[in-house]
Amino acid sequence: MEAVLDRKAIFKLGYHWVGDEEEAAEQIEFVRRLLYLPVGSKILMPFCGPGWYAHELSMWGFQVVGTEIAHSFLQEAKLRGQRLGLSTSFLYAETLKLPFRDEKFDGAMVIGNRFGMTGDELTDLEFLRELARVIKPQGRFVAALPHRDGVLNSFQERDWETMVDGSRMLIFRKWDAATGQMWEEWRDVETGQNSQLFIVIYRAYTLTELDNLLRKSGFSITNAFGNFAGGELTHKSRWMIVQSVKL
Repeated sequence: MEAVLDRKAIFKLGYHWVGDEEEAAEQIEFVRRLLYLPVGSKILMPFCGPGWYAHELSMWGFQVVGTEIAHSFLQEAKLRGQRLGLSTSFLYAETLKLPFRDEKFDGAMVIGNRFGMTGDELTDLEFLRELARVIKPQGRFVAALPHRDGVLNSFQERDWETMVDGSRMLIFRKWDAATGQMWEEWRDVETGQNSQLFIVIYRAYTLTELDNLLRKSGFSITNAFGNFAGGELTHKSRWMIVQSVKL
């Protein structure tokens, strides 16, 4: 069994992308209102995965640009967009060096847990500052991320995950309270001798911790919710949906 430890390699393989194609339309119905921007606004969606959320947002009339480093996801997103007749753009882009001029976008949206996988807290801060660079003043940033308290409330040491390609992965988890990181071993148990072991480490944030990073990046939180129906954020909420504005 070959072990894959490099964080960027795991990103490029598409592992640990969180999303649900069947729920994307319903979830976008809520979060697109948090953008508080008129139809036709330019929206950036880093970590876009296979484009499900970007496509749904585009259907509401927004000009959406998705960025990703997993080539398989980019290909899937582009093909699906063509089938749907959408004008959504998808680009390969490194997370810490976005290929856009300053203040190009009216807003941005991140859905899923790959924000925390960019690295440690300092790297996540660097990403948010890069994101702020390409957003106009008073532009909106909406993030739907795993909520640390909710993740721990339903913590399971062992679990199964079905990937986008249909493969099954066995997951072993360990929580590091000192760093706020979840350590996971993803074992591909279906490919026989060619099976791989992926070591995944991601940072899970509380609202207070995320607020601190956003303030340092030039954003101010205006609202926070615990689900895609606008429910209260509690210690049991697995999702943390945050609306912020660039100052």
